[in-house]
Amino acid sequence: MRALRGAQETSALAFYTGLRYRKRRIWIGSRTVLEGAERITVSEGGALRIGLGSFGLSSEHDTSVIRVREGAALHCEGVVSLQRGVRVVVDGGRLSIGHGTNVNGIGTKLLCAQEITIGAFCTFSWDVQVLDSDFHAITVDGAEQASVAPVRIGDRVWVGTRAVILKGVTIGAGAVVAAGAVVTRDVPAGAVVGGMPAKVIGRADSWA
Repeated sequence: MRALRGAQETSALAFYTGLRYRKRRIWIGSRTVLEGAERITVSEGGALRIGLGSFGLSSEHDTSVIRVREGAALHCEGVVSLQRGVRVVVDGGRLSIGHGTNVNGIGTKLLCAQEITIGAFCTFSWDVQVLDSDFHAITVDGAEQASVAPVRIGDRVWVGTRAVILKGVTIGAGAVVAAGAVVTRDVPAGAVVGGMPAKVIGRADSWA
């Protein structure tokens, strides 16, 4: 009975908190930190859902954090779900997420300094990291290397748990990134990649 009452209270809190952002079509769960809501845009008929569940792995103690800093932007095309426990920081760049994309929250981080584009109907598992920046300068053999480069992820891409997608990578539509993969190079459409660094290990005819 106590568990049921707690669930009802959590649902009610999420509903009333969500009302605060309803004009922006943003719905948030309890224990959500949202900064820069005015810099988030959602397409007509769409919605951004933040911290409203994580397939039973999250608890009421997990916090979702969305920070869109001054000069940055987060755009959602259609209905997008960022589940409980996710961390999203857009700092001076633009993060775009397509319709039907679901980001499982526990441990997953999207860190955008320039440009990250995620297509429609993508699925991200737990503990995934996507970064378009090294967040510091690197010099190799006396030459400073580019520390920022766009990340582009096509439609219907499946990213397995604990995968890392690094700056400058394009992942083609329908690709699958295996658990634990570190993606440092472009991934062809429909390919299955795995390993550190990630290499093509097969083809994905379909996935659900």
